[in-house]
Amino acid sequence: MKLVDSIINNVIKIVMGCSALVLSVVTFMQVITRFIFSSPIAWGQDIIRLSFIYLVFWGGAFCVKEKEHLNIDILLTSISVKARKVVELIVNIVLVLFFVFIVYFGLMFAQSGSSQQAPYLPIPMSIYYMSLPTAGVFMIYYQLKEIFNQIKNFKGNEDVGGEQA
Repeated sequence: MKLVDSIINNVIKIVMGCSALVLSVVTFMQVITRFIFSSPIAWGQDIIRLSFIYLVFWGGAFCVKEKEHLNIDILLTSISVKARKVVELIVNIVLVLFFVFIVYFGLMFAQSGSSQQAPYLPIPMSIYYMSLPTAGVFMIYYQLKEIFNQIKNFKGNEDVGGEQA
């Protein structure tokens, strides 16, 4: 399992790194060509959009892995530890359902983009749209891992024979 985690983590980091690098370089080139040469690179907009989309969605998957996603914990801090664990488990299950929704409709959206092309490059729009369901799959993976860890910790705490403070 650690090998799978390592591979997935590295793939996500590589895609994010490459997206950030391409985004920075092409944006810089766009600024230079637009303001110095008064002639922007036409295909630059397509590349910037593609790299930004993958950086955002795959970065979102990485945030789920790191548990850095949006969290409003004012309710959680006001309840007991045991109730907090139950609420966190319920929230994580709801998140998995939401990520399944993202994957399902993201695939439908990507399929609809197969007949469209990017404005300047001969790239099907489905490549842009596939960022959503692919990131959603990674989000589901990381969230299910978290749920299994929570369930394992629930059972581990019950075996000790007492409530944790």
